[in-house]
Amino acid sequence: MKTSRNDLRIRFASLTTIAAIALFVAVSIALTMTPGASAASHDVSISNFAFSPNSITIAPGDTVTWTNSDGTTHTVIGSNESWGSGNMANGQTYTHQFNETGDFTYHCAIHPSMTGVVHVTSDGGTPQQPHSPGLSSSALIAIIAAVAVVAAVSIVVLWRRMRSKKA
Repeated sequence: MKTSRNDLRIRFASLTTIAAIALFVAVSIALTMTPGASAASHDVSISNFAFSPNSITIAPGDTVTWTNSDGTTHTVIGSNESWGSGNMANGQTYTHQFNETGDFTYHCAIHPSMTGVVHVTSDGGTPQQPHSPGLSSSALIAIIAAVAVVAAVSIVVLWRRMRSKKA
């Protein structure tokens, strides 16, 4: 039985639509599985002439907010003096964002025995999950590329079949 030109056009349109839908679904699934990174806030209290906690582990991009809960003035200053709060009275806060990995020690300029450290690590101090949900960027790109190639090859094959049936 010979296939009519109209039947071939309908099949081609149907398969093209299916390929487009498959690509859309694959991209949608891949995007929902990609973990979103968002900065977190961490709090350090200044009380009883101490930073509490005096050691904290965070991820790059996170912020730390120090709150003076003592009845006396304190400061928070990085040991390299590249960042700092200035004088903070009771109830005042100071927030600093840490964008680079490393250990950042700090102290109170008024009370040098008050010290602390912010550890900035790529995992933010959380244990890595062996089967964490989400895809790496490489996996996401590979999935999208594979679906796009399959869709493109399918369209070319169908187009050629349709053209050869015309002759």
